[in-house]
Amino acid sequence: MSEAAEARALNTGGIAPVAPTLDGVSRTLLIPLLARAEAQSLWPGVAFDDAAARSLTAQLAVDRAELGSDPFPMRLCISRSLAIEEALSALLRDPIERTLVLIACGLDTLPVRLDASLEPAQQARIRRWVCADLPPVMALRDQLLPTSERIRHVRASLPDQLDEIAAALDETRPVFILEGVLPYLATEQVADCLAALGRLAPAGADLLIDGYHPALLAFSRLGNTFRRMRTRFRFGIADPRDYAGMAARIHFRAQQDLLRPLPWHHRKRAWLPSLVAGGKPLATLAQLELRPSTEDATPLRSVRHD
Repeated sequence: MSEAAEARALNTGGIAPVAPTLDGVSRTLLIPLLARAEAQSLWPGVAFDDAAARSLTAQLAVDRAELGSDPFPMRLCISRSLAIEEALSALLRDPIERTLVLIACGLDTLPVRLDASLEPAQQARIRRWVCADLPPVMALRDQLLPTSERIRHVRASLPDQLDEIAAALDETRPVFILEGVLPYLATEQVADCLAALGRLAPAGADLLIDGYHPALLAFSRLGNTFRRMRTRFRFGIADPRDYAGMAARIHFRAQQDLLRPLPWHHRKRAWLPSLVAGGKPLATLAQLELRPSTEDATPLRSVRHD
């Protein structure tokens, strides 16, 4: 046994911890993880660094060849991570406390990355993080990304198994972050999901949701990454404003084009989907607002100064 292994055994009462495995976990969650770990090589010069993702990739012994040779989906994941961080930073400028809820969190290291980039006043506005996903994913996350006083892990499944998320919420205004999950749901499930989030937050909430034009999803399946994984995309959205018509109290606020920040030579392969889409953005991060229910007028909690 190596010195490092002996140290880990001592810290666990003399029993060496079980090596993390991906049993029961979808391999698609490795795509954004590897993208963040290899950001500098995939997108030279990008202002993004994720040491935690590199550590996780090494611990899981991720086989790069298993994910195929198509870099486009991973570059898009990097752009998405940057957009989410920027949107959260803007929301945290408002002087109210927030609970940040990562739904279908996978092995996202966003709580670590964001905490390192925020100003102290913004950090103080985060009451807690709630990271939610399927039980096998959360069992893996428990091993690799332990909880803390401000990070809680819960089990959840969209659209109707959200009881543990509900139990983790309080009077603070939540921000629901849905990253990379809706394309795998049927349209009616997406609508049910948005309605369920409304029930979780009768006093209102903010939502950050990525969306992909059907043309991009159709062409993405031709790349060897998703083809190799036999990925089936079920939900695409041509205009993120359409989210507002899918459930009550949803209001569209803004969107970010996720392809635009990529250098031209990294997104030139998307010219044909762009042509099919008629100039509409192929990949977006939508910022939505869940307006308060008329049946609940609970005031927002101000940031404590004690």
